[in-house]
Amino acid sequence: MPTYEFFCQKCSKPFEVTWSIAEYERKIKAVKCTKCGSRKVAKRISAFQVQTSKKS
Repeated sequence: MPTYEFFCQKCSKPFEVTWSIAEYERKIKAVKCTKCGSRKVAKRISAFQVQTSKKS
C-alpha cells in the first residue's frame, strides 16, 4: 500500500498516512493532521519504491 506524506501548515509537523489508491481518492479532500487535527495540510512530494519479480 502506498504511503502519502503531508505537512501541517498549522503545527508545522510532517506526517504520513498509508492508504490504498481507492482510499486516497475518497479521503484526500478530508485529510487531517494526525498531531493537531487541522485540515490545513499540504501534500509533499515523496520518493517511491517499485518491486518487480525476477524472470527465471
